[in-house]
Amino acid sequence: MYMRRATINRKKSGNKKDVSIIIPARNEAKNLPKLLNSIAKDPQIEVIVMDDDSTDNTLAIAKYYDAKVNTVNNDMTWKGKSHACWEGSQYATNDLLMFIDADVQFTSDDSIWRIVYQYNLQGNKGLLSIQPFHKIKHLYENCSAIFNLMTIVGMNKFSINRSLNERQSAFGPLILTNKRDYELTHGHLNAKDKVIEGFALSNAYHNCDLPVDLFEGQGVVNFRMYPQGFRGLLEGWSKHFALGSKETKRSTLSLIILWLLGSSISTWSVLFSLKLGILYLILAVTIYFIYALQFHKFIRRTGDFNFIASICHPLLFICFIGIFFKSWLDINVFKRVQWKGRNINL
Repeated sequence: MYMRRATINRKKSGNKKDVSIIIPARNEAKNLPKLLNSIAKDPQIEVIVMDDDSTDNTLAIAKYYDAKVNTVNNDMTWKGKSHACWEGSQYATNDLLMFIDADVQFTSDDSIWRIVYQYNLQGNKGLLSIQPFHKIKHLYENCSAIFNLMTIVGMNKFSINRSLNERQSAFGPLILTNKRDYELTHGHLNAKDKVIEGFALSNAYHNCDLPVDLFEGQGVVNFRMYPQGFRGLLEGWSKHFALGSKETKRSTLSLIILWLLGSSISTWSVLFSLKLGILYLILAVTIYFIYALQFHKFIRRTGDFNFIASICHPLLFICFIGIFFKSWLDINVFKRVQWKGRNINL
């Protein structure tokens, strides 16, 4: 498996444009202060927080940081955060619309303008999408390593077998577009009945012959996924992953599966070599550590996962298979997922 790099330009726009940042927020009291503190204080930046029936202090915190706060109308026909994004766009007063998850943080004061400049390079039209760099603090968060890696590789742009005329999907955590194109495509309204909005949103832009481009967020935007514990990690990835894999190009998915099998093969080779002698054991251990080094190189592209996690890649592989199987059951058998305390029927 090979990953192409696609990073945001290091320059920032000399001609700033007014941008409205729309933040869908449901019970995000712990995440919001970090995001709002990371947004540069600039009169050209409008910050809109859409409170989606939160039961914690999300509303009060958003007001404390002087964001424009609106409440999402109760409409259970919508699934996921798309409703908050769609209604937020109706309140935006600027031409550029940046939809950003509450667990994202900008790395510097010029991050927003670097993103805006990158959008300028694609003609100030279409959709620009960024997957933030994953910051972790606790050991269990390393369980997200393979999921983060597969999220990026599965978008096809970053794999070696991509084709130039292939439709790109979009990452959900950070999306930038302009109001004209958003209204033309009907934006998040396309994802009204979708759990994952990126696929529906990008398809709508492609159908209108508008460009969709994807980038890695390292050095520009970070996020910390599921800091509330392993249960949150299990719920979050279960909601996303089986649905997301359906949109991955089959040849790319096949290469991903073959690469993941390398983890189990390298592990079993060590176990079998124990009965074959010291030379076989040395060879098997060498292969195991070569795979671990390659694994570490890849996952460090997506987050600051530690090397111990890479050495223990069989455990991460088992975790990945377990969560993927749960995700498949939830979607195909039970036909429901959980999101922020809500049960969503599929």
